[in-house]
Amino acid sequence: MRQNSVLLGLYRHFKGNYYKVIEVARHSESDEELVIYQALYGDEKFWARPLSMFTEQIVQDTKLVPRFRYCEQQSIVLEVAKLQVRKGQESNFEIAFERAALIVASMPGYISHSLRKSLGADNHYLLLVEWQTLEDHANGFRKSSEYQQWAQLLHGFYEPFPQVEFYQ
Repeated sequence: MRQNSVLLGLYRHFKGNYYKVIEVARHSESDEELVIYQALYGDEKFWARPLSMFTEQIVQDTKLVPRFRYCEQQSIVLEVAKLQVRKGQESNFEIAFERAALIVASMPGYISHSLRKSLGADNHYLLLVEWQTLEDHANGFRKSSEYQQWAQLLHGFYEPFPQVEFYQ
């Protein structure tokens, strides 16, 4: 859907992070157009930026590039893994996961992740990872040397080994 001169949906910032454009609004005093968008990483904050700045070209490595590039592929893939950690290893797992999270966050196509601890069972976790495409996970991450580091850090904590599913 087009809102003024900006398409609503998924964008990639020139530095690599992903954002979702929610709306184009007008400043109540100046009538300036503002792009309202959400970070798809970290704390997923909402931001507002003047339309002229959002759509401008900037210099990166001596080339003019868009500050925010619209992603033609709009279907984000959600990876869902139910993790059962060996009892008594929860604290060690959480420490190891902090290190492993840096690995997955560095991968091409990665958008965001969230690790949630169960309210009912201290050793149960839910891992949610958003990827731009399924191929980014299957071929980019799982076949990489970085995945081997991830596996070394985390796979010894699981019993049984988790099942992973993907959703659009």
